Amino acid sequence: MKPLVQCKEWSKLSVGKDAKLRSTEDIVSILRSWQVKTGGDPSGYFDVSANSITPKFWSGTLETSRLRLEVAPMGSDILAPGQRTKLDANLTAMLAFATSSQSVSSGAAFLSANGNRYEALVAVFCHELQLARRRLVLRRYITKRESLNAPRGRIAFPDQCYETIRRPGKVMSEWVALTEDIAENRIFKFVLTLYRPRCSSPLRAKIDGCLAELENVQLSNDVSGEWTGVRTDRLPEFYGALLDLSKTLLNEEGSGVLAGETLALGEILFTSRLFERYVMKEVSRISSSQGLSARPQSRGTFLCRDENARDIFELIPDMRLVDSHGKTKMILDAKWKELDHANRNRGIKREDIYQLLVYGGKYECRDLLLVYPDISLKTGAIGHYEKFSVDFGGGAYNIGVVRVPMLAQSLTLTSDFLRHVLGREQQPNLSLT
Repeated sequence: MKPLVQCKEWSKLSVGKDAKLRSTEDIVSILRSWQVKTGGDPSGYFDVSANSITPKFWSGTLETSRLRLEVAPMGSDILAPGQRTKLDANLTAMLAFATSSQSVSSGAAFLSANGNRYEALVAVFCHELQLARRRLVLRRYITKRESLNAPRGRIAFPDQCYETIRRPGKVMSEWVALTEDIAENRIFKFVLTLYRPRCSSPLRAKIDGCLAELENVQLSNDVSGEWTGVRTDRLPEFYGALLDLSKTLLNEEGSGVLAGETLALGEILFTSRLFERYVMKEVSRISSSQGLSARPQSRGTFLCRDENARDIFELIPDMRLVDSHGKTKMILDAKWKELDHANRNRGIKREDIYQLLVYGGKYECRDLLLVYPDISLKTGAIGHYEKFSVDFGGGAYNIGVVRVPMLAQSLTLTSDFLRHVLGREQQPNLSLT
């Protein structure tokens, strides 16, 4: 059995006799497996040196040829079981926002039995099923025999003789046809039908869309018997992953993203993109009620021009909030990084402050926000907000540092916290509770 290597995001895994990695071959196997599983460049998700590797911006399980790497979200190693459950539930809810673009199936892993996982996994299942069908609709050739008004294919004997006596004018025909009514599709339809009553209205709409595509597939009365008809030797890899996820959902094993005791389908969660997308969607929804429109990652603004008058160094803030006159009222940048209350600089990197001030100067916006996750024992359940004043380039700027509570009782409380922060920014005298 492959050794299990456990760590959290931003934890360095070193090579050595008493270290977690045995040789540099372990590092190579991690990087190769990442490329195979995600299809992406590992450089953005690992810091690599000659004798160490540090996973960042993702959590979950990565199975390699030499080991199984399990990465927990940053800060989770010091949490009590109840706090881990809350973090688990909130990440699960965020995953439902992000669907599979932030989630890649990656083999078996020990996951938490705490938290309510199925709805997020069903959302991923629907998205992946639709993507898979866009690439290839699963169908197989079958022999069909039917009594018709006109011959089709070949005339079937001796059945035609009996048909002439029973139903004169009819032709017993036999032909080869393609059908979607095969074991794999019947399993997918059973999963969707099973979970539909248990899901929220928005997700039921997605399920209905998938079921409409499987209209020509019969609903199985015994899904356990369908597995013997699955042709794994002829299935593309993306359909194999869907069948693995089907087993997870049918066995109700996919129940969390943190390390635990339940063997289930592991996932690579791109925590940085997951958090940023959640913040942007929530801020966009909240700001619209305040008369502002959100401009996420707007393009076309550059910092400099070269000697040939060509624009260079494009500025792409995570989000700008713009009023009805097109003026930028606020700029936000979301960062999946761990801050430190005790640190004089709060653990904020200078580059993050410099970047935000450049955005503010270029867009002539004085109110700037940095948004981070809060997984700390001190304020992780309630969130934290503070504001700094900056004199820069002859202008006065306000930089708000928002720590979103990731240990709140539910993601609803996290959304309420963001609403309070944005309300305070728009109305400086409003108290934040």
